[in-house]
Amino acid sequence: MQNFSAREKFLITNTLNCLPVLLQGRAVLIDLHNETSVAGIINIADGHMTCELTDAVFIDRNGEQHAFDNFMVRNRMIRLLHLPADLDIRTELLQQQQKRSGRFKKTNTKRTFKQKRAEDRHKETLDHITKQQNDNK
Repeated sequence: MQNFSAREKFLITNTLNCLPVLLQGRAVLIDLHNETSVAGIINIADGHMTCELTDAVFIDRNGEQHAFDNFMVRNRMIRLLHLPADLDIRTELLQQQQKRSGRFKKTNTKRTFKQKRAEDRHKETLDHITKQQNDNK
């Protein structure tokens, strides 16, 4: 388990920056802002969406492929992160949300306004994903 800073923990729990962390150990395709792509297995991801890929293949603008053992993608270069087809993102996000809500139930601390708002936003995102999945069926 990685040690995340307080800022990274906030970003992972309150934004979709959690996706690369959830996808660690899986093969992904990442489109970059400079019209290139990189495919590989996410080895390390942090709360800022900086990803370190292993067994990576870099695809340049001309479609030529270049193999790399390790490849690092900075967060500001990521345009699009393709999710694997076999991943049920709704289930993954629900599990993560339950982990967070379980923390508050075990302690006697009250949730702050920001925590409540973040939880509401995550619920809205999950509802939106569920609605899209139901529309596609």
